Amino acid sequence: MRRTLRPRALTTGLLLAGLTGTVLVAAPAEASPLSGAATTDAADYGTCTAGGDGSAPTVTGATANDDLTQAFRDFGNSGGGWSNHGGWGASDGVYSADMPGGEVAWLMNDTFLGPVNPDESMTEPGFIHGSVVVSGQDGHPLDTVTAGTHDAPESLVSPPDAVDGDPWYWNGDGIVDGGKLRLFEGRTGKTDGVPPWNFGWLGTDIATLSDDYQVESITPTYGEPGGASGRVSWGTDLLRCGDYVYVYGVQDSAMHLARAQAGHLVEQSWDFWDGTGWTDDPAASASVGDDVGASFSVTPVGGQFVLTTTASAIFTDHQIYVGTAPTPMGPFTDRTPVYTAPEGVGNIYAPYNVAAHPTVSGPGELVISYNVNSQVFDDLLADANNNRPRFVTITFDTADEAAVEVTAVSRCVGKNAYVAVRAMNTSGTATDVTLSTPYGSRTVAGVQPGRSAAQSFNARTGSLDGGRVTVASGSDDGDDGAQVTASYDAVHCTG
Repeated sequence: MRRTLRPRALTTGLLLAGLTGTVLVAAPAEASPLSGAATTDAADYGTCTAGGDGSAPTVTGATANDDLTQAFRDFGNSGGGWSNHGGWGASDGVYSADMPGGEVAWLMNDTFLGPVNPDESMTEPGFIHGSVVVSGQDGHPLDTVTAGTHDAPESLVSPPDAVDGDPWYWNGDGIVDGGKLRLFEGRTGKTDGVPPWNFGWLGTDIATLSDDYQVESITPTYGEPGGASGRVSWGTDLLRCGDYVYVYGVQDSAMHLARAQAGHLVEQSWDFWDGTGWTDDPAASASVGDDVGASFSVTPVGGQFVLTTTASAIFTDHQIYVGTAPTPMGPFTDRTPVYTAPEGVGNIYAPYNVAAHPTVSGPGELVISYNVNSQVFDDLLADANNNRPRFVTITFDTADEAAVEVTAVSRCVGKNAYVAVRAMNTSGTATDVTLSTPYGSRTVAGVQPGRSAAQSFNARTGSLDGGRVTVASGSDDGDDGAQVTASYDAVHCTG
């Protein structure tokens, strides 16, 4: 028997406020620049740079990305990739992870399952707390992944101690680390509060998923209400840069930042930014920015780190803001509204849960998503689009954008370890690209703007340590262009 959704006053937008520990407060009269972190030099954060000359990129426009929005709408209306039409119908969450092999994993939170009616209403839809929608590099969804079966789907990940669905998980961001997809999961459970506020965040775990998105392990990580490891809900956004994975979290509508050595995210050996430097004390974590939404993103763009977020007051402020910083730690200044969600009228509230998707972004732009919801539950059943993601493309004028954008991923093919390198030409002209690894190199001539050069290099061993690749653009030796490095994780292949 399929699980069906019982009517409830508790809508999914409010649920994610519980996931992150965010307190919804009134919007300030004027949005002020984010503050809280001091600048620091590059030596204090390893080899992490945003490319370019460090000049702040200027937003030149923000427009609805109708292509991706319509792609998800069509996908939900057609059955979410399942022959019984019971796949993804609508959801919030909408994080994304770039997967080895070219897939994009869209990491969804509360998910309505089809079929969706021809008029886009839903009649007794299935409901689970988490799913994955799989796409190619263009971001267009192809299939839905859940636990259970197509006839009896279950939430992608559930707490091992759950009884009758309590507690449950709401996922945060995910990233491939150590050759595996690591997905942050906020443990949430019922409380004695007055409905619809009778739930609370209990802590955060990291789920490790296999190549086919099955749960391999669940590992507790930092953060719990009133705990010695701090009250920050970690995993709101994940940024791989240099030798680290930077882990953003939120507490009381304020951003916090930690970091883990690449390949060691699940280990409790993080550093935490205390406002002036790094410490191993999670309770010393300090805010790096105030008045952010339940979800936000920090993305390298044209020499700076770009913050995309809503204000915390999602019921009254319907704008998306952009701020910039010279380092992952901030300070995020020049916070500017760039887009107003047209859906935010009447019972409908939007935007919330902003997330950036650099994998599906082109040169000089950043594609982001936001969620839509309603304060009246029946609105969601009447029109699935009231709980489907919207996409926006933000364009930038950068003073000196890096010529190539590079990713490096280690993975196993049978018993052999490989390092896969991809370099996208982010300049405005064709360029030669040279991919260099400890296991070989390759030069690709005349890579067009927006196109990529890619190669998987066989390490000819079943085990390799983490390392770095170098990509040169311009002439064959890179003297006339840019050089960009990227790190890859250690991997151990057992066949």
